[in-house]
Amino acid sequence: MRLGRLLVHATAAAVATSIGIAGAGGTASPEKVIFASPAAGSAVGLLTEVIKKKHLDEHNGIALEFKYFDPAATEQAVVLRRVDVGIFPVISAVRVNLAGQRIRLFAPALINHNSVVLQKGTAASRLTDLKGKRIGTLDRISMTYTTLATLAKMQGLDLDHDFKLTLSPPPVLMGLFGRGELDALVIFEPLVTSLVADGYREMLRLDDLWRKETGQPMVALAIGAHEDWIKGHPETARKVFRTVTAAIAAIQKDPKAIVEEHRASLLIKTDQQVARLTERMPQLYPTRWDRALVENMELLLRKNVELGLLEGMPKDEIFVILK
Repeated sequence: MRLGRLLVHATAAAVATSIGIAGAGGTASPEKVIFASPAAGSAVGLLTEVIKKKHLDEHNGIALEFKYFDPAATEQAVVLRRVDVGIFPVISAVRVNLAGQRIRLFAPALINHNSVVLQKGTAASRLTDLKGKRIGTLDRISMTYTTLATLAKMQGLDLDHDFKLTLSPPPVLMGLFGRGELDALVIFEPLVTSLVADGYREMLRLDDLWRKETGQPMVALAIGAHEDWIKGHPETARKVFRTVTAAIAAIQKDPKAIVEEHRASLLIKTDQQVARLTERMPQLYPTRWDRALVENMELLLRKNVELGLLEGMPKDEIFVILK
């Protein structure tokens, strides 16, 4: 009987070994990760397109299933656990942390890519010139709104009280702006380039304004997930990190080729738009995720606390550098 039991165990071990070898040989399916992102037609959406076009997720041993939302709904999908990971604004990560949500940021996504675009016939050169005007921007949880509120406050303005705000998803805002129902629009690339091509004027870039005040780029968007998901899937989180950073590297290595390849989703109609986006796109993505970059993001958070836009710094560490 003892010999029989030994044979059973030996057979089971052999089967397990053969399964492991098959998995190592690539026959096992890569782990699926549901990833929330704004859709194509945004700089973040371009990351997801590059990942799939170049099979970067497969190369890193995972299968990213992208779920597309408008920017504000993307963050909400992460908080509500409708996805595993997703794009998340740095300021909003602190706000939900203070409310008890243990969201952690573990990979880079984007330097602020928003601009203030003026309606034809609107004369302005500074945010203060737009006081009392009709301004369209994204919902309050979005990077666009939170960073615009920061920069307005730095200039002595209150975004909610000093302007006539319309908060809506990008397609609605673009429609209102096109019909002349907004004096200014605060929106992201590549929509900015598309609007400029249609004759509208880019008044300022939010990142330029922040750099002028601080000397640093405004890194305001990252990849986030609930802490328990990261702790329960540490190697998978590392694979997500490697996949995203590989996409960033691909864009920065040959931006013109990437822009040309994705002309349709980037709304490109002319060679001038190609040239503009070829220059701008590499500037939009952080090249590292380290202590220096964390300090950059913490500067943004401290400024929001100082201005009274955040109740305080996060209760615990929200930035994760995976080892």
